[in-house]
Amino acid sequence: MKKLVLFDLDGTLVNAGGCGRTALTKAIAELYGVKPEFDHSLISGRTDTDNFAIVYSLVKKGKKPTAADMKKMTAKYLELLPQEVHASVRCKRYDVMPGVEKFLTLLSKEKDVILGLGTGNLEEGAKLKLEPSNLGKFFTVGGYGEDGHTREEMLQAAVKRAEKKFKTKIAPENVYVIGDTHRDIVAAKNCGFHSAAITGGFGEPQKLQRAAAELEMKDFKDLTTFCVWLGVKTDPKGVKRGSYIMPASAIEHVFFSRTGIDEDRLKMLRIKKYEDLESGTIM
Repeated sequence: MKKLVLFDLDGTLVNAGGCGRTALTKAIAELYGVKPEFDHSLISGRTDTDNFAIVYSLVKKGKKPTAADMKKMTAKYLELLPQEVHASVRCKRYDVMPGVEKFLTLLSKEKDVILGLGTGNLEEGAKLKLEPSNLGKFFTVGGYGEDGHTREEMLQAAVKRAEKKFKTKIAPENVYVIGDTHRDIVAAKNCGFHSAAITGGFGEPQKLQRAAAELEMKDFKDLTTFCVWLGVKTDPKGVKRGSYIMPASAIEHVFFSRTGIDEDRLKMLRIKKYEDLESGTIM
């Protein structure tokens, strides 16, 4: 039974020093003569397709971009992105997430594990951002920003590509999504996939906690916990897989009491889709 592990890019695999935001800001300024002003949280965790439309709307006072506008923005963004990536590397603003290369190397040796990207970046943009890290070699499939406006559409596209490439059906319970923002977790849950949050990325702590990923880790240094979560290793202390996710054992009750998580968050952990909440939203 194949398992598909989908990694977000920015804030999860690498911190590219804000090169994507800078390239988008410059692209909009060059095309429309107005430099957009916006907080990083507005575009963090979204797809590039969505971000281009949002930032266009900011400078065009609510107007939606046409297909021609989207094409122009995409071309200009991809033209400017390489120099911004190089600038981040040159100025030492580009970092690889601690432990991730070792983790990917380990997973790449698992015959039943497929490694893929689940990123809001355009496919070409993702390759450009990953190039300095040399991590692109680990990924055989992916879902990207051009696959839709939502992360759900992007993740589903990644699953379909993996099924086609490996000629196998991948059930939702065998898809694992790792990201750093609440939008990564929301999309994963809405698709019925497993979810893990990297808290050392760009996510807003309050929203990330409220999103209630199955696993929360600062980075990838603790490979054992990740491998237990993925079911590719057994816990060295004999704790069964799943106990990190649902509070049904002594170790979990200790964890939840230690971290101060209340009953409201426990309910968030148990829901399968956010639409099951009365509010339909995590905040």
